[in-house]
Amino acid sequence: MGGPALAQSAPMLRRATLLLLLLPGFALGQTIGGTVTASVTTPATATQGNRADCASTESKATWNIAATGVTIATGDKWRLATASSTGCGTTVPTTYIQETLATGLTQSIPGVFVNTMATGAGVGSCDQANDVQVALCAYYLPGGLVPTVVQVVAGTFTFQLAKPPAPNITGVSPGDGQLSVSVTPGTTTATETATTGVTFTVTCTPPAGGAAVTATSSAGNIVCGGLTNGTAYTVAAAGRSSAGNPGASTAATGTFTPLPFLSFWDIYKNDGGVEAGGCGTGGAGALAPALALLGLLAARRRRS
Repeated sequence: MGGPALAQSAPMLRRATLLLLLLPGFALGQTIGGTVTASVTTPATATQGNRADCASTESKATWNIAATGVTIATGDKWRLATASSTGCGTTVPTTYIQETLATGLTQSIPGVFVNTMATGAGVGSCDQANDVQVALCAYYLPGGLVPTVVQVVAGTFTFQLAKPPAPNITGVSPGDGQLSVSVTPGTTTATETATTGVTFTVTCTPPAGGAAVTATSSAGNIVCGGLTNGTAYTVAAAGRSSAGNPGASTAATGTFTPLPFLSFWDIYKNDGGVEAGGCGTGGAGALAPALALLGLLAARRRRS
């Protein structure tokens, strides 16, 4: 009773078992855990690229895959693709960045063109005002074949496209062989929106023929050092975003001249003082406090 039906079903059971062996992802609904990150070669900024990287046909990134939930076998592949921030999707894409043999659950894949990453994710413009986050998708292809059920390791990457506004120069203080430049962040505009992680570069430029000196720091007093005393310098400052997008420059009005520091004694002598000075209890030594006072008064007179 039921013998013929069982006999007829035996080949079907064998075929189903074979299908389970050949397509474990389909049979078990297998998924992959883990993460994918990407680092751009220049600048070496993890998980983000700038405007120049986005537009370049030469700038490259390294993808780092850390997968779980599968056993890598000979002939398996990773298919690399990017998508919008909504995610990697439920089908293996037929348009992708590249395929590479899978060598393990942890694998670095260098030489991925950043511009292709942007194009694949639908980044419309590399010079837009706001940053764009995209999805990194590494699809697992057992035996190099597209599985019925999507198996993908996902991560995110930011195209840091915003640039900073031109900064403000609120003051320049000359010193001995240097200029101290006070810099504050500028006001954001519709096209200049970067404010976090911005650094500022001050450029001190001598007359034609001389080499400019630069100094970079966060907002505040930024010092151009190694300048020539008595030489008039022009001063400018510009911001740069965390991923390296340059902003517009601001120039200070006029020129600024580094000068050596003068002691009270130098000021006194330059103003016509004739006493020799010294540390004795009489003569010129006794005049030291008075000379110091005269020097102080002279310094005030020169500043007024």
